[in-house]
Amino acid sequence: MKIAFFWTWEFSKNILDWVLQDSRVEVVLVVSQPDKPVWRKKILQKTHTKVLAEENNIEVLQPNKLLKNTEFLDNLDYLELDFILVVAYGKIVPMRVLNSAKYWCINLHWSKLPLYRGASPIQESIKNGDIITALTVMFMSKWMDEWDILKIQEVEIGPDDKTEDIFKKFEEFGSKLAIDTLEEVVSWKIEWIAQVEDEATYCSKINKQDWEVNFTTQSAEEIYNTFRAYSIWPGIYSFYNEIKLNIEDCYIKEHEIEYDEEFGVWDVVEFEQDGKKEIGILCKENAIVLTKVKLAWKKSMDILSFINGNREFLDYKF
Repeated sequence: MKIAFFWTWEFSKNILDWVLQDSRVEVVLVVSQPDKPVWRKKILQKTHTKVLAEENNIEVLQPNKLLKNTEFLDNLDYLELDFILVVAYGKIVPMRVLNSAKYWCINLHWSKLPLYRGASPIQESIKNGDIITALTVMFMSKWMDEWDILKIQEVEIGPDDKTEDIFKKFEEFGSKLAIDTLEEVVSWKIEWIAQVEDEATYCSKINKQDWEVNFTTQSAEEIYNTFRAYSIWPGIYSFYNEIKLNIEDCYIKEHEIEYDEEFGVWDVVEFEQDGKKEIGILCKENAIVLTKVKLAWKKSMDILSFINGNREFLDYKF
């Protein structure tokens, strides 16, 4: 089977690495987003997928746009592709591209469709406290994640799993699931299932408002789930003395403190158990214990080192 990959970021690269070792397919083209300038010097940095493709002598195309890009579309037609496989490409794929492969265009989407259509399904699932997610193999259409399902493989979300942990679980079986599905499509041994529109939910791109947490209105579980969801990017934060405080590591702690005039939600408190000191923030339910923080324009610190330089933090109310 002759395949083109439309992939960009680290998760895509790791699955592509496994696919390249599968003798059932021939990868003849990788399509990735254009290189982007990084850091202050604005040096162009290759995408992870592009680096891997070049290491394996595979042609790489990085069009700025797909729609009405005659040169790019002619290149796809010339290759006489059996499939296009799309994972985390980050651009809308127009119908002209979808029609360029013999057996259509296949997408890997990391949710149990029709739940969590859109840009951030794993993050949304973890943020909502779900205990199960899935990798879905589906036919692509011009609408976002809405066409027929070919296969779904579920994975468990552990109570402390972060977004990167779920991606690692997907990497363990994602390439085999994808290639097995392509084989079954070619041999007509697979039945596809229409999505139930009434059961569909949606998630959007993560924005700056999503990662600010509120200790007065949110439970510790809600804050911790947000931390787990945004562990890769952008993290979570609150404000300390009107300066952004990034919470880089934390966990939930149950406590028996009675909320009164002395202790209330948003108070910083000091716990001590078995000789171990913990610094937490009281929430609507339970507390968030901080282990690593970063104040804006400062370096990351473990919480005890931070307290040594900011003793007033122990009396702070968020």
